[in-house]
Amino acid sequence: MILKNKATGETFVMAHNVFTAGSGAVNNLMLTGDHIRKIHFQILKQAGQFKLMAMNGTVEINGNLLAEHQLIQGDEIKAGADVYVVEFPEAAAPAATPEAAANVANPYERLLDGVIRLLDNPDKRHSSEEILLLGMELMEGDGGYLFTVESGSLSLLCAVPEDNDNYSNSAVNAALKNREALIWSAVDGAAGGGEVSTQSIAQKNIHSILVSPLLNRVSGQILGLLYLHRKRPDSPFSETHRKLFARICGVMGGVLGTNQVQIEQAERIETLREIKGTGDLVYSSPEMAKVVDGARRAAASTVPVLITGETGTGKDVLANFIHAHSTRQGKPFIAVNCGAIPENLIESELFGHEKGAFTGATGLQRGLFEQANGGTFFLDEVGELPVLMQVKFLRALQSGRIRRVGGTDEIAVDVRVIAATNRDLTVEIREGRFREDLYYRLNLVQLRLPPLREREGDVLVLATHILKKACASFNMNAAALTRAAEKALLRYTWPGNVRELENKIQKALLNSSSRVIDVESLDLPEDPDRELLSLKAAREQAEAQAISLALTKARGNLTLAASFLGIDRKVLRDIMERLGIKKEDFKGSRD
Repeated sequence: MILKNKATGETFVMAHNVFTAGSGAVNNLMLTGDHIRKIHFQILKQAGQFKLMAMNGTVEINGNLLAEHQLIQGDEIKAGADVYVVEFPEAAAPAATPEAAANVANPYERLLDGVIRLLDNPDKRHSSEEILLLGMELMEGDGGYLFTVESGSLSLLCAVPEDNDNYSNSAVNAALKNREALIWSAVDGAAGGGEVSTQSIAQKNIHSILVSPLLNRVSGQILGLLYLHRKRPDSPFSETHRKLFARICGVMGGVLGTNQVQIEQAERIETLREIKGTGDLVYSSPEMAKVVDGARRAAASTVPVLITGETGTGKDVLANFIHAHSTRQGKPFIAVNCGAIPENLIESELFGHEKGAFTGATGLQRGLFEQANGGTFFLDEVGELPVLMQVKFLRALQSGRIRRVGGTDEIAVDVRVIAATNRDLTVEIREGRFREDLYYRLNLVQLRLPPLREREGDVLVLATHILKKACASFNMNAAALTRAAEKALLRYTWPGNVRELENKIQKALLNSSSRVIDVESLDLPEDPDRELLSLKAAREQAEAQAISLALTKARGNLTLAASFLGIDRKVLRDIMERLGIKKEDFKGSRD
């Protein structure tokens, strides 16, 4: 049987007993358009007849919406925007016997083609689901399920037909328990275990089941499970099918494991690609004033800038500041963390790749250099760039040209580079981990961000700014720091710098029972050298906490709050004035 595209004349031959069409990559016919399912329909060849079955819906055949249809010469199948005509050549090949369907050579040839398609599919999330479609094609199943196993928990990833959970739990559990491919038949019972009753299979209108775990071939860990069934009483799965299915699932387990690794890597890399905002720096200290002055001067030029400083000091914020105040404002700002990209992917990430450059390179990919063309390219933690990539990066800096992986043409790029590191690059040069020529190329302008412990005048300014932003972000009423909390912030040495300050403020806001942030809410680590609180400071701290709780309960009503505290309203107002507590911060707050 042949399906012929009525508009283009392109033909699709049904070479086996099962033919699938849909949006999935492993279908015999890939369909496009609105409302096309992963498997839109399948055609089954039985006793020389060809039956079309819609998957979880209907298909338009000869102008009618049908769930199933026995195909004849000239039938027209509409799928998306295309129409396919059914043709039966006079010299059609004889129908395949069940024995021929289970022959090893033919399914393995199709398995190889299918696995290549799966590995070449750049969308690893969906290609993992395509494993089920390929399994159904190879074993000529009428339906099936793909499960994944994560942290010992089994979850259904996809089903054909879609949104169908009519599978045998006992069959699934038996395959997981035995760690091998198992077969059940409504007629013959279980081959390889009696854990599944034939009655439960018959009740589901299923005549045979194949189910097998998908194993990590290195660790032996169960990654998932592939489950197929047939509803045809005249053609149940056989022991020959089970043996073939076991070998197929051995390959599928490797594909699923590879997909999961690449999905994790892709997610990791995606978090590294950030297009930052252009917000200004927050500071008041003379130390930061010098840095900002240098950043403004650097922004006026196009030379590379090297930003140094400890982790969490805000090197990315300073890079954004330079970009936002440069002539490239409004052009791309592309950021990448050099230390977090897997080494085997970093060249492709930076420079891009051509189609076919390596396994999985199914199309042209523009690298981050190209994406930043005309704008700024920020390399965070440049000291962790592999030495081999340092050579290629230096060449791109000097020439202003790049070459994609697998490509032969050089591409001109106009990029302003800003690099940052928390390492001492002079030490890295002496140890042979960083190229001296690249260091001098990047270090035309160097800006050192001082740690927060050297910016004492900035701690409270930053804390207030972070608290205001957090209240807006968490959709909370305005909050304030007590004087005791402010003193605690100033005493702490902040080894994690601004990032740690932001974390402590946000957590304190979420954990506080009122709109006043006190010392307990901040939960700062104990400092052995820290001075003990004076009795006066301890008393103020206790008063502030009690008053904030009363005002929260009273929703800012001073008279009611004073009655809760057992003091006069005027006394409460005097204490609040002394402690810097404002009733406006508690209006509308909830108990």
